[in-house]
Amino acid sequence: MKRILVFSATLIIGLALLLYHNIAPRGTTIVFPTNKTTISIVTVPLDSRPPCTDFTAELGHLAGFNVILPPDHLLDKYEIPAQEQAVAQWLKCNLPQNQGAIIAIDLLAHGGLLNSRLQPLPDPKASSILTFLKKLKEDNVNKFIYVYSIIPRLLVSDQILPDSWYQWHLMRWAILMDKKIQGTDYDQVQYKELQEEIPAEIKWKYIKLYRENANFNKKLTNLAAKENFTDLVIGQDDAQPFGLPNHNRLNIEKYIETLPKKNSFHVTQGADELGSLAIARVFSKNSNYKPKVYVEYGTKSTSEMVLPFVPLTLQDIVADKVKLVNGSLVTNKDSADFILFVHCGNNNHLDYSAIADKVKSLMLEKPLALVDLTMNFEGAEALLPHLIANNTPLTQLTAYAGWNTASNSIGTALAQATIFTGRIKTLPAESLPSLYAENLKFNCTRFLDDWAYQKLIRHKISFFSDYNGIYINSTTPYTSLVEGYINRELTIYNSLLLTTNLRRFPFYKDANSLYYLQNITFQATLPWERTFEIRLNIMPTFGKLSLTNN
Repeated sequence: MKRILVFSATLIIGLALLLYHNIAPRGTTIVFPTNKTTISIVTVPLDSRPPCTDFTAELGHLAGFNVILPPDHLLDKYEIPAQEQAVAQWLKCNLPQNQGAIIAIDLLAHGGLLNSRLQPLPDPKASSILTFLKKLKEDNVNKFIYVYSIIPRLLVSDQILPDSWYQWHLMRWAILMDKKIQGTDYDQVQYKELQEEIPAEIKWKYIKLYRENANFNKKLTNLAAKENFTDLVIGQDDAQPFGLPNHNRLNIEKYIETLPKKNSFHVTQGADELGSLAIARVFSKNSNYKPKVYVEYGTKSTSEMVLPFVPLTLQDIVADKVKLVNGSLVTNKDSADFILFVHCGNNNHLDYSAIADKVKSLMLEKPLALVDLTMNFEGAEALLPHLIANNTPLTQLTAYAGWNTASNSIGTALAQATIFTGRIKTLPAESLPSLYAENLKFNCTRFLDDWAYQKLIRHKISFFSDYNGIYINSTTPYTSLVEGYINRELTIYNSLLLTTNLRRFPFYKDANSLYYLQNITFQATLPWERTFEIRLNIMPTFGKLSLTNN
């Protein structure tokens, strides 16, 4: 009850602002010209979900890139895998006309991330993919090739029976096995019990999944080194401190250290954000921009927090992702290109007003990217409502992210901030208003998606699903009804954000004009027939207010 009251109080404060501030759209409506693209990149996404497709394309455009994705009908849709050979053929045909490629191997190998968890990669198929990549590079010797591959998560997929009946057993058994391999204390009695309880064929398939993944990633690394791929990233999906996936990660890290080209190879924990980070890395290397990042945490203990799905402290995740964007950490705020501010709400600290004041103050000193994390993925733990309450100009945030895992959010915010601050340094003055408007559009999508939908609306849908017979992991045949509900709920939060904050503060200012966000219309759909994520297409309008006439 206390949590609900805290959030309600914040909303009341925000709504009260309606009585004291002019909430009408400001300025004369303006349509910005599109900034020219510098290079075109053929991109094979990890799967068809928005973080792997939309984020990559939008951040690519912010970077001045034309990101070319495969046609939608070739991509996966939930349990239906992508048309792997057709995507490979599409890549082969389109790379020669463009400057390079970013390739998620798991879509070519398995048809997408979800399907990479289902079956081991057989040797003939693995060899075929490696041969294809080798030929692709040989036929496009002057093109850059950036590839990334994923180590499957520890938890076996829900999609296969009877495997899914042993989800917990397999997870626990793999953790104990890894502890045994690493010489760490483990529950020997439970390990023996699980050994006997899990059917032999399921255990073997589970072991083989990671054995084949380890073999493939080693061969992929050798190929990348031999053929001089621009970058190679090995990601680990939804990890824990121990388990077979962790064993794979440690082994490939050690192997990469033996290679001469190790600075171009990277092992990280995370998956969905790797496409966005790839765009940021390509941008920073192409523009010779090495962002200096100063990191601030909401509290002294925040840096040492470990959140679900990534068994690293937030401080370690930040350091890892900064390397991926070709950046460096600095301890002197004055020398930084931007500030990365990491907030993480939890059960024990409900008054975030002091943290919000700190963010507002720091924004006056440097461009600031905000990572708005919550330990329990609840709206009451987020910082955004407190920023609204203390009149922080959200339109002037360099980046905002608070979706899914800590790795996803930190990686996305760093990718966006790297691109945006780098572009500011290179674009002519007349192009800056358009750049700021495009960056604000991405942020507004994150406000509505990461905060309003993921932290608030999605919980409502889950709560009511048991009463209305609509299943959150299978909304058919009620998908359109669920989408209608989501759009109605989002309309409330969109209006709240606009009237209490987004319309009130300019997002850019030059010698002659102030630039404002006037309005946002949007359309939310479910990319897959489940409520785990939405595809949010927002359509903002902007206004220009002349200073000389005031």
